[in-house]
Amino acid sequence: MVSTFHGLELGKRGLSVGQASIATTGQNIANVNTKGYSRQQVNSSSSPSLDIWTGQGAHTGQLGTGVTIDSITRVRDRFLDQQVRDHSETLGQWQAKQTTLDRLETIVNEPSDSGLSSAMDGLKNAWQDLANEPDSLSAQAVVKERAQGFIDVAQSMNKSLDSLKSELTQQSTETVAEANGYLKQIAELNKSIVRDGSQSNDLKDKRDALVEDLSKLMSVKVEEKANGSYSISLASNNQALVTGEAVSEITAEDATNTPQKFGGKLAGLGESLNTATKYQTNLTTVVRDFVQANGMSGTGGKDQALFIGDAANFKLSELKVNYEADPLEQQAATGKTIATAQSDFRKLVSQLGAESQSATNSVANHSAALQATENRRQSVTGVSLDEEMANLIKYQHSYNAAARLVSMTDQMLDTIINRMGS
Repeated sequence: MVSTFHGLELGKRGLSVGQASIATTGQNIANVNTKGYSRQQVNSSSSPSLDIWTGQGAHTGQLGTGVTIDSITRVRDRFLDQQVRDHSETLGQWQAKQTTLDRLETIVNEPSDSGLSSAMDGLKNAWQDLANEPDSLSAQAVVKERAQGFIDVAQSMNKSLDSLKSELTQQSTETVAEANGYLKQIAELNKSIVRDGSQSNDLKDKRDALVEDLSKLMSVKVEEKANGSYSISLASNNQALVTGEAVSEITAEDATNTPQKFGGKLAGLGESLNTATKYQTNLTTVVRDFVQANGMSGTGGKDQALFIGDAANFKLSELKVNYEADPLEQQAATGKTIATAQSDFRKLVSQLGAESQSATNSVANHSAALQATENRRQSVTGVSLDEEMANLIKYQHSYNAAARLVSMTDQMLDTIINRMGS
């Protein structure tokens, strides 16, 4: 025999699910503009049925007992999450490279009237003027003046390259510290999620946001365990970074020596440091060849070459003009070797321009790919106000219907208890 109060239990369960659905919808609406928030939904199912005697021999029937809430979960697509992380990692790497190449273009400053190429031309023209007027004291002075101007430009570029390399090394150290901070926070959230239960939706949102921030710095692989915790490892070699509450921090030395295994911004900074070093080496070679063509010796004096420097162990920062030199002794320097040095510098400038353009295009392409993937993910996990408002009306009707069932059952019980007895 079914209890007379069965209808109240049915209504109560319907009210509970309706109330939870309305509250969850309200939570979604309230967080429509919250960065990193995942749309939530109430998952419900029929509660276990009751076996009842139907009067049909030994067989029994089943009577529904209403609905029950199974869980309130986030709507996420793990495949799209991983795609977003992959695009973020690649974009972070190219952005670091693009920024460095932009700085290099500013340092090289070509084409311009104040760059190294112009300084080379100025000295070369001064030599030619001196060849036309070998007895002109002013022409001799101009050669030395232009030589000093060339050195000033070259040494300024070299100093700027030193500063850029120092900045890149510092950025790498700071990025490692930032990445380790994310790893520690993820481990703390793992601990909280395991303690509070695997359906800690808000904590999971915070953790996913941290993982995405981490993916901009390096390429990571994410595995979710049965207890809800994340295991984080490097994608390149499966090096464990976070296992439950345990964290294996990365070191600045490792990031500097082997940046490629990290990917992301760390790899970009490592590649940028190598690029800056390459262009500084090429610049040093160009300057050395140019001054050797103009005459360079290790000592000063009237009978010595125009430039003072160590040819065997050439250092651009130590290059000087020999103001005691007699420029007339160096007139043959305006020949083929100077043209070769200038050609090498033009090749350097062209290569830098090509690399910078390639980096700019890569950043634009990967930004577009990331945005497209993010849009696809938002169509799944993002909050749509139109959809939530439609759900709100639907759940309100469901709640009202359950309330009407309770009210009707109450009237039936009133009839049975208070009226039939009299």
